[in-house]
Amino acid sequence: MEAVEKAARAYTRTELTELLRRAQEGSPGALEEFFAFLRERMLVLARRRQSLGLRAADIEDVVQEAMLAVHEHLPRLRTWEDALRLARRALGNGLGVHARYRRSRDPHEVPLEEVVRSCRVEVHPETTELERILEQALDELYRINPQYAAVLRGICNGLSKKELCRILGIASNRFDALLYRSRRTLRRLLKERWGIEW
Repeated sequence: MEAVEKAARAYTRTELTELLRRAQEGSPGALEEFFAFLRERMLVLARRRQSLGLRAADIEDVVQEAMLAVHEHLPRLRTWEDALRLARRALGNGLGVHARYRRSRDPHEVPLEEVVRSCRVEVHPETTELERILEQALDELYRINPQYAAVLRGICNGLSKKELCRILGIASNRFDALLYRSRRTLRRLLKERWGIEW
């Protein structure tokens, strides 16, 4: 809630550049404040492009990718305008990619009655069809990127972020980006191979 309130306030360009400088020097508060404000700006810009037919989840994904691009280049940015320019470029590219993907994958809607008639999931006492599919998807994810599969299996087994960072040998500040990419890849796999969206 605090980050939302900070993001809602007005800043001058000078204040935003100062926030950027403090974030680069390692201030966690400045980093959070800077990215909260930038994220809100990107969400507003992305929502203006609703004509592309993107879902809210697509928009969130694209904005997150733009934030990751800025975070990756953070040490080299000199001003707020540099960060904004980079974020807008990443956002525009991401929106275009998502829009093309949706047009190619979702050319038409299937009537609900047809789905009900043609789809039957058997539930067994021990396991469900969905669990079997998820297990296959995680196996496939392991072939794509073992680290992605390890993160998601660890979470499914109740491991904490701290435990997973220790097991995988990664810094905690890299975990969120790794988790985001793991979930995005799993979502894509489930949609492409089994027609499941979540």
